[in-house]
Amino acid sequence: MKAVFVTTEPDDVTNVIAAWDFWNVKSTRITFDYREPIDGDDIVERVSAACPDVIFYIGGVGGEIYLPSFKTLRELKEMAPSINLIFDGGDEPWHAMIEDYRREKCFDLQVNIDGRKDCPADFNTTAPVNPSFFDGKGPEKDIFCGISGALSEGDKRTNIIRPLLAEGLIKMRLRDSVEDGFSEHVTFMRRCQMIINTSFTGSGKTHHVKQRVFETGFAGAALLEDIESPTRDWIPPEYFFTYEDARFSPTRPSEVIKNLNTEEVTEKAGLFQEYVRTHYTPQQVYGGMLDLL
Repeated sequence: MKAVFVTTEPDDVTNVIAAWDFWNVKSTRITFDYREPIDGDDIVERVSAACPDVIFYIGGVGGEIYLPSFKTLRELKEMAPSINLIFDGGDEPWHAMIEDYRREKCFDLQVNIDGRKDCPADFNTTAPVNPSFFDGKGPEKDIFCGISGALSEGDKRTNIIRPLLAEGLIKMRLRDSVEDGFSEHVTFMRRCQMIINTSFTGSGKTHHVKQRVFETGFAGAALLEDIESPTRDWIPPEYFFTYEDARFSPTRPSEVIKNLNTEEVTEKAGLFQEYVRTHYTPQQVYGGMLDLL
């Protein structure tokens, strides 16, 4: 099945497309820059030339002025079944736009891939990951607990991670772009016996299931997850560790990390990896979407 992805340029989009390409016919990607005027006719012409069997759209939440118009999206829908892939649909700012797209009949299916089951999309699932990135003999697991990501001054993730770095309880790799550094990101994750995740949505108002959760499983590491994350809706909670983001809680991340030993972490990592590799292949995640068309 030939797919065309019409997308913005963020790095995580590349990973989602790579998961499709691992499972299916290599796709065509057409990108647009939300900072520039959108040429809808050019997008329609390029998609038409690719003769797709299915069209995936990945945009932002800025409104028509920053994105392809409703008219453009409806024209794409006339060429092939069209799916809106939404990275942060559980975050409230997205909800009005999902309803706008539904009212304007822009897509055959709207799919939220952040694991929030209360999102008003047509279908809620998880982010697909290309497992081949994590195949083959890995490096020595010489990091007890780590995280590969980014920090932003004053946000909730940083408020959790910085004290752990200061105490020497975790190691962090500042994540760069997919094209320039994704292999290093994967190598770092495979070095970790355990990976801590912060599950805040972009607005910081709620929690969702990040792509990093499934990357952790494919990397063969144990997961240390925020107790408020909906990860428990997708993976049995006995297969991962949890922490509570509360200053005096006995299950705050620093205490959890200090009290775990290598044997416990290795056992949990094995259970977690087996579950992720069994239930979250690209074929299963994308197949669940295609079954609804």
